[in-house]
Amino acid sequence: MNLLLCLFLSFINSDMNSQEKNYFYEIKKFDENYSNKAIVSRFVHSVGFRYYWATEGLRNEDLKYKPSDSGINTRETLEHIYGLSIMIHNGFHNKEIERSRSYPDLSYDELRQGTLDFLENTVILLENYSGDDFENSKVIFGKQKYDIYNLFHGPISDALYHIGQVVSYRRSSGNPIPKGVNHFMGIYMGKPRE
Repeated sequence: MNLLLCLFLSFINSDMNSQEKNYFYEIKKFDENYSNKAIVSRFVHSVGFRYYWATEGLRNEDLKYKPSDSGINTRETLEHIYGLSIMIHNGFHNKEIERSRSYPDLSYDELRQGTLDFLENTVILLENYSGDDFENSKVIFGKQKYDIYNLFHGPISDALYHIGQVVSYRRSSGNPIPKGVNHFMGIYMGKPRE
């Protein structure tokens, strides 16, 4: 009996540890309101959710895949998304934005985690934004300052576009996103991953 109890408790403990999930594993439940900060933070969280699942379980052959000789491969696309995540982060933090560049020195894991970290930090900041923060925030490129709306039709939309490319590329290289990702609900409904 004690052996069964120990095995059961051990199983529960290991199951709880395996359920420790990334911030973007699913779109967290937000308060039921439609304030500026709720909508904008939810939108950026959606970018993180889609990126998380688009990049979950990528293999080396997926990273090397490119649809044509004149295009860029998945790895280079991820570098561009990383740069966009920096732009999104800095834009909402009122920090100067540098033009996107490549990041060949980062490992795939560093690239992926860095992108997720920039997006998570941005969501957390936005959850604490006030109306004045939205009005006073400016997107800074050199000496030019732009309205915060430029982040939506600029790097946020561009990131979503390129995340879709990653999904398409990985499907073409024989490794589609995990079954059970429900983008509409913002949840993973598939089997628990090991």
